[in-house]
Amino acid sequence: MSQAIIPQNILLVSENKLKNFTDIDQNVTSSVLLPFIGVVQQTKLEYIIGARYYRELLLQVSGSTLTDINANFLNYFVQPMLIWAAYAEALPSIFMRIKNNGIVNGAENTVTISEMQYMQTRADDRSQFFEQRMIQEIVFNSNNYPLVYNWTSNDGLQPHLGKNYFSGVHLNNGQWYNSIENTRFPGMVYFADPSYYCCGL
Repeated sequence: MSQAIIPQNILLVSENKLKNFTDIDQNVTSSVLLPFIGVVQQTKLEYIIGARYYRELLLQVSGSTLTDINANFLNYFVQPMLIWAAYAEALPSIFMRIKNNGIVNGAENTVTISEMQYMQTRADDRSQFFEQRMIQEIVFNSNNYPLVYNWTSNDGLQPHLGKNYFSGVHLNNGQWYNSIENTRFPGMVYFADPSYYCCGL
């Protein structure tokens, strides 16, 4: 089996947890929500941590063999990001569905598209906060995540810790540096433009 093959049927966040930690109604069906969890696992999580570590998380979850480090990483860093990213991705499908007679909205008294987009933006902002927190964890505790840093071209998707995927206009993110390097404000983590340093993460 190719090392680049990734299991597609393992979700790292349950439907119940997605509903319990957001305002998604319990009546929203699985068919609306579950595909978007799978989408953000690949477009967000796998893109950041790389296919090698992503594959390990999937296999440990499916086999109930999570190590303490991976369980903490999954529960505290990964799942909050996936919850809000999946929420943002699912909102348009909750708002309107494609049916035989065309695209229809969910209810007679539903919100407007602009109101739905406002909710989507709020959810996306939250997911980006948790995404940056997860990246900081990987950078500052790199010894806990050797599969991210020992990637080879045979492992599938390369980790991307320094910048995010975006389908429109893209501006490079700065890099997080730890307090040891921060001589101006000792003890404080800071965010620097990538052009200031010779090498990205």
